[in-house]
Amino acid sequence: MYPQSRVVPGFTMPRVVRLRSRPGTIAAGPEDRRIRVVDAIAKKPYRDPANGSYLWRPPYPEDSPREKPVQPNARGDFDHLEPGSGSFSAAAAYAAVRSVVEIWEFYLGRRLSLVGKTRQKKLEVIPRVTALGDNAWSGEWYVELGFADRKPREPYCENFDVIAHEVGHIVLQHVIGPTPTGRLEFERRAHDEAGADLVSLVSILHFDRVVETVLEKTRGKLFSVNILSQIGEYRMGRSGRRAARLLFHNKTMRSVAAARRAGDKYTYARPLLGAAFDILVEIYEARLVGRGLIPAELAERSTHATARRHPAIRREFAALYAHNPDGFAEALRQATADFARLLATAWRMTRRTGVTFSRVASNVAAADARLNRGRYRDIIRRAFARRRIAVRAGRA
Repeated sequence: MYPQSRVVPGFTMPRVVRLRSRPGTIAAGPEDRRIRVVDAIAKKPYRDPANGSYLWRPPYPEDSPREKPVQPNARGDFDHLEPGSGSFSAAAAYAAVRSVVEIWEFYLGRRLSLVGKTRQKKLEVIPRVTALGDNAWSGEWYVELGFADRKPREPYCENFDVIAHEVGHIVLQHVIGPTPTGRLEFERRAHDEAGADLVSLVSILHFDRVVETVLEKTRGKLFSVNILSQIGEYRMGRSGRRAARLLFHNKTMRSVAAARRAGDKYTYARPLLGAAFDILVEIYEARLVGRGLIPAELAERSTHATARRHPAIRREFAALYAHNPDGFAEALRQATADFARLLATAWRMTRRTGVTFSRVASNVAAADARLNRGRYRDIIRRAFARRRIAVRAGRA
């Protein structure tokens, strides 16, 4: 499958994905015990693309039109399918959903329920819904996918980043619980948009090609505008390269206050998302320092809010990266694992404490105390303080 849209430079070739399944256990569809792909024909979206309200609900009726299930080869694999074909699209969508589930079940240390307590037996994946337009949706309990800018050449079902975001919503519903109504509903919905992007960010960093590409392009300095900091449904659009969400920014809760009044959950989520990205990058830089790949004073200058675009810092990173690219890559992989464990533990705590940005931030700090004996305490507190998100002592 494609870790990013196949029109993004560096990701024009698909990557083979190996799943934790015995040969022959993924059936035609593809389908397994928990996930099934239904390549529906001329399907109406489950939700209204204009406002997100449900028009009807899954499962897709068995007697409704669909393409023939994609068949595995004699070995039980799907790596014989030709990119650009409908069969490839269906298999790529399955592989993406299954990969994200496997990654987050590992960090959460538990099996995820993908369908809740419903009559549905399996999570339904609809790879190509033309009527959905430039949209991708997930809900109870399905993922259905349209096309970037409505272009047949850019199906979202072949974009791992987009699918990971949608599966992220399902992961958060399982781990944290249902969205409340009333006073806390808006902040929970804003949190879940940021959280779904973080699920995607961690998941995409499990591709060696992504790690290598982002480091090659940034020369090791991740506090910058790059593939990772534009992770939220990053693609090529009508006006050129663009991103739905930018993780590298200086937004604070004060600067997005109007978004709450306007009901704009995406803008309101930006400080939380930015703080989380800062934490990941600072953990990565701490890992570089620990490996002796950069000096501590360079990491300190790099993370200073007013110095992130300083050309001298960029040149220093580039020179040090050139000496040991593999060491930088391993530091990023270790940082990703540390970061994912913090998120997974904090979200599990949040099921009990409820969702506000301050509670989630406090739970991230508490997760660090539990997992790392406070190794990243200063990084976490500094990142949230920059965004004016309070970290309460003793939160657990």
